[in-house]
Parts: sequence; C-alpha cells; structure tokens
Amino acid sequence: MTMMFLSSIIIHLSFALLCSSNTATKDKSSPIILVSIDGLGWQFTGGKFANTTNLDYIASTGVKAKYMKTVTPTKTWPNHQTYLTGLYPESHGLVSNKFWDPIYEEKFIFDYDCTNNDPKFWQESEPIWLTLQKQSFYSGMYFWPGFSSYKTTPTYYEKAFCKVNCSAIPPKDLPLYRNQSRSSWPPYIHCLPNYSIPYRQRIDSIVSWLKSDKPPKFVAVYVDQPDWVGHSDGPKSQKFKDEIEKVDRDAVGYLVNKLREVDLLDKVNLIFVADHSFVQVNLSRLIYLDDYLDPSTFMLTESGTLIHLWPHEGKMEEIYVNLTKLVTEYPQAKLYKKDNIPEEYHLKNNRRTPPIFLDPGYGWMVEPTRTNRSSDWVYGAHGYPASEKLAAIFYARGPAFKKGYKIDHGLRSIDVYPMMCKILGIEPRPNNGSLDNMKMMLVGEEGPKATGLKIMSWSYLTLISLVIVMIPIF
Repeated sequence: MTMMFLSSIIIHLSFALLCSSNTATKDKSSPIILVSIDGLGWQFTGGKFANTTNLDYIASTGVKAKYMKTVTPTKTWPNHQTYLTGLYPESHGLVSNKFWDPIYEEKFIFDYDCTNNDPKFWQESEPIWLTLQKQSFYSGMYFWPGFSSYKTTPTYYEKAFCKVNCSAIPPKDLPLYRNQSRSSWPPYIHCLPNYSIPYRQRIDSIVSWLKSDKPPKFVAVYVDQPDWVGHSDGPKSQKFKDEIEKVDRDAVGYLVNKLREVDLLDKVNLIFVADHSFVQVNLSRLIYLDDYLDPSTFMLTESGTLIHLWPHEGKMEEIYVNLTKLVTEYPQAKLYKKDNIPEEYHLKNNRRTPPIFLDPGYGWMVEPTRTNRSSDWVYGAHGYPASEKLAAIFYARGPAFKKGYKIDHGLRSIDVYPMMCKILGIEPRPNNGSLDNMKMMLVGEEGPKATGLKIMSWSYLTLISLVIVMIPIF
C-alpha cells in the first residue's frame, strides 16, 4: 500500500512539474520591432557624417556592428524581403526592384504599381510575420515593402493610398495604366504608402498596437528617408545630412522615448537596419545604351546601376557582341550572360534573372538614351553588387541583446532572420542565413547551449528518478 501511495504521488508530481515546465517556457520571448531606414549607410552615422545621437544611444545600451552587408542588388525591394526571410534574391524571387517574369509574361514594378499587390510574385517565400500568424501570434507592418502582397494580412497595418482598384485590373491591362502620364515622378501611381504621415504619428500607432489586448510579437517598420533626399541631392549634400539627423531625432529618438514613456523600452527588442548605402554619380559617369544597341532588339526591364536585358528572338549574340564594345570602352563595367553571373551575387538561379546582365561599375550608371541634364547634375545611386562601400547599418538593443557590445566587423543581412527566429522562439523556415554568425551579440549565447523545455523537462525527470531510486522497497 505504501509503495502504491508513493508511486501515485510521484506520477502526479511528475505530471505537475512537466506541465509547469511547459507553461513556463511556452512563450518567454520578448517582441521585436525591426526598423529599416532606407538608404542609411554605415558611413553616415555616429558623427562620421551626421550626428545620430539616438542611434548612438542604442549602441551604448545595446549592440552595434561595423556594417551590415546587404544582398545583390543593393536595392530596396530585394533587401527588405531578405530581412524577413533570410533568403538571397534568387531564392525569394525578388531579383530587383523591377523585373520580367517569363512564366507569367508580366513585369513587376516596385512601390507604385499594382504588381505589388499580386501574390503570385511573392509566393516563393514566406516572411517571418506570416509564419508567426500561422502559429496564432500577432504581427504589425508599417509601410514595409511588400507586406500587402499576401492573401493573409498582418494583424495590424497602415493601408496604402490607392488611386486605382488593383483587384479590378486584369494583369494584362496593367501596361495601359502605366502609360498614364503625370507631370511628376513617378509617371503613374496605382498604390503608394502615405509617406506624408509624420514619424511621430506612425510611432504612436505602433505603440498603440503593442499596448493593445492583442500585442504583436513582431513589428516591421519602414522609414522612407533619407533615401529620397539621397537620390535627389546626392549623399554628400547638406540636405542629406539634415535628413539623416531628422530621422534620428523624429523617428529613432521618438520611438525610444515613447517606449520608455509606456514602460516598454526594456521589454522590447529594437533592431535598426537599412537596405543600402549611397554613392554619388555625376554627368561624366553616365553611359548611354542606345550608343551601342538598337532599342527595337531587346526589352529593358531594369536600368541605372544594374542592367537587365531580354533580347528579342534571334538577337542574343548580336546584343552581347555590341555590349562587349561598351565594356572595352568602359573597362570598369562587367558584362555577363546569365549562366556566367558570379555565384557570390546569388542571382542567376531564378527564372526572373535576365539572359544578359550588365554591371556598369561602382559609381557609374547606364541610361537608355541621352537626356538633357545640367553640367552640375549629381545623383545618389545604389543597386550595384553588395560590398562594404554599399553596406548598411546594424544597431540593436533589448532584453535579448548584450549591452554596450561592439562588433568590429561586418554582418550579413541574411543572418538577421535566423537570429529573429531565435529571439522569438520559433523554428526558422529553410533559409540562406546562419544563427552562428549572430549568436555572439545575444545574452547567454557565448557558445552552443541547449535551452528551453527539453533541458528543463530532463532536469525534472532526473530529479524524479533519483527520488524513486531512494525509496526503499518494502
């Protein structure tokens, strides 16, 4: 009877302890706010160019890396999808801001176009916010590129301003809508985030999500500046410097202060990244494509800093030979057929990558035809193959991160995704990144170490086994 009584106690104790263990470790993770500041290169912060006192605060109370190497091409859409998936562009399918899909026989055009609302262009990957929602967690998206392109919407989001009803336009009719003329850039707008909303209002909305009865576990925020000014005035301009300081003050600083005000600053993990840096281009570094090619022999789907050419039938070799003349005259330029695109670009293994790919060289641009520009014209450019010169920022702070931890080398943007999965306590989907490259900045992650339910449950079971061994047999 005594043995049966003790066995019953042990069984109940075992069950209670295991349930307690499961409850305690079910979700101990702290939420993440991922902030991308478009165009903020690592060279421009910390007093090196602009004064960024609020990012400096993040560094002193958290983590700062020398730079974040983003993916090729160093453009907005591919890089933002990489942060949420840990995939290179050839894997997630957004091979540039604009591209041609030979299966759908349609162009994808970033930001302003109805194609951004068409799920078929995005179905090659699943972003982290969608994975979380499938596991019954909540998410929030504020202007993040591509968030509205999935059949499932985030729990919280700011709607775009749409001049047309994209769902009512057959894809084959989109070129007609693209040809509608406007006097300003872009020449058409189908749907566009309302970037006129002040930073403070955007942040107030995000904090209200976090304070709601269904707080998001993950929030991604896109800040559109200083990219616009970087392009228009160049990255050496006073306007660019002023815009960086404004973002640091009104976006970063206000976010920090608002989180402190509602007692969330030390309960939320803040991660600040960007998609690219900038290089200044002037009139002497423009190459004109129609000096070498007949425009009627190809389709141009991307120009500027990386050129996507789709030769018309029977014109492949003619175009390639003519472009070799361009490369001879401009030796900094590099010309590739698709199969010869360097492996380190992680671009060629996707049907959307063009048959001919031209890199004009860092600091150079290709335009389809000559235009009348003033002699003092300058432009801030990006999009070239990923390099330290075009690398972005990385700052982080919060309960998951060490304090005052400086990383004197570059990180890779593909590694942010597995790190976020680790912090959030979810299993990452297949990706190109590695948690090992980011572990050193996380609290308690100096080396490989088992954590969570398994080790806790094993500890309790070991204790129970010892109790059983110590019970005398009657």
